[in-house]
Amino acid sequence: MRVQWRRRVRAARWPAGMGLAAWRWLRTSRRIRRRRLRTEAVAEVRRIPRRPGGGVQDARQGVGPVFQRRYTVRIAGSPLGPAELITRLGADLNAASPVEVAVFDKTSGGARPLEVEDEYVVHMPGPWNCPVRVVERTPESFRFATLRGHLEAGEIEFRAARAPDGDDLVFTIESWARSGERLAAVLYEKVGIAKEMQLHMWAHFCTRVAELAGGRMVGEVEVQTERASGSAAGESLVARAVTGAVTGAFKHPFALAARVRSRPLHPEGLLFDATLLLHGTSQYWGVPFLDDRTELPAEVRLSRAMGLPSVLPDILGLALRWRQPSGDDAELLLATTGLTVLGRRLLHLKGAWSPAFYGSLLPYRAGDRRLILGAAVHHSPSVPADLRSLDRAVRDRPFSLTLLVASEFGGWERFGELRLLGLAPTDPRRFNPARNPVEGLEPAGLLQQVRGPTYAAVQRASRKAPR
Repeated sequence: MRVQWRRRVRAARWPAGMGLAAWRWLRTSRRIRRRRLRTEAVAEVRRIPRRPGGGVQDARQGVGPVFQRRYTVRIAGSPLGPAELITRLGADLNAASPVEVAVFDKTSGGARPLEVEDEYVVHMPGPWNCPVRVVERTPESFRFATLRGHLEAGEIEFRAARAPDGDDLVFTIESWARSGERLAAVLYEKVGIAKEMQLHMWAHFCTRVAELAGGRMVGEVEVQTERASGSAAGESLVARAVTGAVTGAFKHPFALAARVRSRPLHPEGLLFDATLLLHGTSQYWGVPFLDDRTELPAEVRLSRAMGLPSVLPDILGLALRWRQPSGDDAELLLATTGLTVLGRRLLHLKGAWSPAFYGSLLPYRAGDRRLILGAAVHHSPSVPADLRSLDRAVRDRPFSLTLLVASEFGGWERFGELRLLGLAPTDPRRFNPARNPVEGLEPAGLLQQVRGPTYAAVQRASRKAPR
């Protein structure tokens, strides 16, 4: 009877709790510093020993990419030492948990603070009750392993230590995991609901730990993530078959078209010398192109995708090439799309180079975040979408584009400016972003996987085409 009553209370609390959590996430998410760990996440998972006992859901058994995540908060002025803080936290996990979205319920073990072999169920909204077992306990840390039925497969550790440069405490939550099932992988990777819920939960947990310690936070919670694809052997035969089929559907027709016309798309365009003026955004992406404050020389090619007569609208393309701090070239391809969450995923026919918006259309991944890149140009008067008008416009007055970045479902934020300077000498190199990637940006999604082989096939066929 008591169990049923508790379930009813939780069911009634979840809608209000989720609303509160969403409001808190909107208010604080931009302040959370997100960085890349740059570790070998797969190797880290392989170093975790296999745990004895039944029901353990090991990261090796999960699906999808491997994630290593680290949430860190620095605490000043606490009267507690690391061991005292961990003891206090282990005595009541709900004292730090955002109970509107996650309640720890001890299901196995005594009333004492948590010990190895104790089990908990983390009750969450919807069908996401997450069972865990304590598999390690030291004076300054404890670690859970996920059990069968959990959203994730892996382990998570809570630890405290003295800061290396003083008496402050540093509290860290670190996990090594994959999704426990395919639905969870979709919610985390594709939709992003589980990812943002998880980020909110553990970031809020860290702030509550600072209160529990009787101290004050120094700065904000820092979140570091590394993502690594699972082994090729772990990829399902269906996924590989789909990728191969879609690649063939794009690659072969475009390669055949390249034998007829050297450039099946964007046959004519103008190449300009340009300058990249980068100033970063209000948040840290872990990508030099988005974070750096610098000025770089660049090349830009503007072209009409289908090569239709200039009196007709066309999909307009902008190809950008620059030299990265590493010394390698980077390339980015943009085309006329919309600005809205839906519109940025659709190509637009345009009758003018300006005003226009050029978007990446396909997403990229920076750590565990997916993003879209874009460039907006508002040149007055407007510039018709023919090459002669474009050349004249660049000669007559400054022609600048505002560089923008957005998360897949977020708003746009400026991170730089692209200035066209004038026509550049002919450059025989073809643009191929798969061969010249942007440092820190990983192409995301099926169509991005298709792009590389398609470009390579088209450029091989172009070299063989009769001149």
